Amino acid sequence: MSLTTNVDVFKPPRRGYYWSYYIITSSQELESALAQTYPVVLMFWASWNEPCRVMMRPFRAMAVAKRWAAIFCQVDVDKFKDIVERYRVEALPTFLLLKQGVEKGRVVGAKVADLRTIIMANI
Repeated sequence: MSLTTNVDVFKPPRRGYYWSYYIITSSQELESALAQTYPVVLMFWASWNEPCRVMMRPFRAMAVAKRWAAIFCQVDVDKFKDIVERYRVEALPTFLLLKQGVEKGRVVGAKVADLRTIIMANI
């Protein structure tokens, strides 16, 4: 099952649904996610990057644990160069926590504890 959704459907999953994160497929989807009242956690990643692959399981676990309180999204850096530049992503993986479009936290690298700390402090 694909985890991507329509542009206007960025809501926490209904009870009984267990998707954990959205895979951003267009700039409009990202803008729709950022327009929601929920905090948004962005994971900038690339399939060829080993630290990104290492962080997939912890990211997914945190997304499942906090799926009622935040929107978790993956952004492929090879497909969205404009978004990468907009958020000044210089290393992979990079995680951003945004509340109402304002950056509240950033973790660069495969740092599970730092990511968990930022998520717990802001969600």
